[in-house]
Amino acid sequence: MQKVALITGTGSGIGRALAELLLSENYLIFGYSRTNQIENKNFTFTKIDLSDMEAVQKLQFPNVNVASDVLLVNNAATIGSILPIDKKTNEEILREYNLNIISPTLLSRKFINNYSDNKKLLINIGSGAANKAIASWSTYCATKSGLDMLTEVIQKEKHESLKVFSIHPGVVNTNMQEEIRKSDADFFPIKQQFIDYYSKNELFSVDFVALKIFQIIAKKEHFKEIILNLRDFE
Repeated sequence: MQKVALITGTGSGIGRALAELLLSENYLIFGYSRTNQIENKNFTFTKIDLSDMEAVQKLQFPNVNVASDVLLVNNAATIGSILPIDKKTNEEILREYNLNIISPTLLSRKFINNYSDNKKLLINIGSGAANKAIASWSTYCATKSGLDMLTEVIQKEKHESLKVFSIHPGVVNTNMQEEIRKSDADFFPIKQQFIDYYSKNELFSVDFVALKIFQIIAKKEHFKEIILNLRDFE
């Protein structure tokens, strides 16, 4: 039986690491991002800006055999501009909401409708920021909170042959962390905390996170909770 995964944000970070791991496990992978560094006969890349709502609505998911298990990982996200809300531009706010919550919502709908006859697993990559208000992270905290609630609502709707999770990966060594460390401490009072995570080697690697996500995929029926924190699986 063919295993198929659709993953957003495969250009770097967690998305790329997870795609490469699943390829090694004989998955057929469809990656969606602005850039690509993966070359594999079982990897199909679609260049797309997932903050562009017109492009997201036009996106076509692949046709797969009804016997296939299909996975969607809504991974693409942005921390956005790390500024108090009054200093963010309208364009920044719209882009951050589009990428972090509206795009995953549209893609989840498309996924459920397109693969109604398949066994399906939907994974949203969440964040601990969903549960904690952090100054200058207004859009990130709000959209990650929304993503968790979206996950819970989809679960409540009891769609046919669908399992759903929101996975909080913790503090991970990605480009997003670099952006956080470069932010203005005048607007982001806890910047030093993130510098310390990096200097003390306390960041999870993307490969570690990808492995933990794969372990959840492999044992998905064992989990009763749908909001999962990877720090619980160290």
